[in-house]
Amino acid sequence: MMVASVYDLQETRNKIDQELTVRSSNAVILMCAIFIASIGLNLNSIPVIIGAMLISPLMNPILGLGIALGLSDIPLFKKALRLLIVQLTISLVTSTIYFSFSPLTAASDELIARTFPTIWDVLIAFAGGLAGWIGLRKKGANNIVPGVAIATALMPPVCTIGYAIANQNLAYALGASYLFLINCSFILIATFLGVKWLLRSDNSLQIQSSRRINRSLIAFACLISIPSFYTAYVLSQESLFQTNLERYVDEEFRDTFVIEHRYDEERRRLTVTTLGMRYDAREREQLSESLDDYGLANVKLTVIQIPDLNQLDREQLEKLFTDQTQR
Repeated sequence: MMVASVYDLQETRNKIDQELTVRSSNAVILMCAIFIASIGLNLNSIPVIIGAMLISPLMNPILGLGIALGLSDIPLFKKALRLLIVQLTISLVTSTIYFSFSPLTAASDELIARTFPTIWDVLIAFAGGLAGWIGLRKKGANNIVPGVAIATALMPPVCTIGYAIANQNLAYALGASYLFLINCSFILIATFLGVKWLLRSDNSLQIQSSRRINRSLIAFACLISIPSFYTAYVLSQESLFQTNLERYVDEEFRDTFVIEHRYDEERRRLTVTTLGMRYDAREREQLSESLDDYGLANVKLTVIQIPDLNQLDREQLEKLFTDQTQR
């Protein structure tokens, strides 16, 4: 007789129910994970952040909420929600305390990345939720649920909220909160759909489907996704702008050596510093006009021309490098 490799619905429900008890040991593990993740975000260290996500227990209550909604199981829903609230409270307090005392107050790239969620985060969370549901049902040891915890990155946005609270940064707090809401919601929705699909063939539980819950989740998913489409559009436009900017400098200044180029977003001004070949007034005007060909019509161009270094004496060289350093 073959032994099933996956749990049926009743066994899955019982399995997640056992994981939803508030335990002091899990609270300590969560505090350690949040502390490690906060350090990783502070130091801009991706391996440290990944390590923290591997030991985080944040995934279980979200899966529990999805299963509870799919089964219309109110006691399980309350149990999962209570655990999630406790875990979020512990996480926010721990991360806020860390960032309040950390001497590194500047926002790292990893912190900033958690403040601008897009539609791609929605897709990642949904796919991760489906994978998490499959992993939860598999018997024996598997690395699916920890992998989902890494892919959906539940902990970094919570730590970012703690950073925002410690530094009184409302914009970061709102962006990170929205990302965490996206991750939780679409992991929950994916788990809910997995339960509903399994109910078609699994008779271990007799559940009457609630159309009200179905409609509410669909409406909620649509509502929460709308801002992510806008942020994805903004991000794609910024990426296109940067690509066009780099292409313009590479192609239009290919006959000279470009020391550096900088773009001032507030003044919408591109400053290109060149060495060697000098451009006269007419050529500089042509360079400004060619900005239109790269979709940079609203950008103003400034060209700083440095002569051949071999033609400068020692005093001129010292003055040149001093000016460049102070600029």
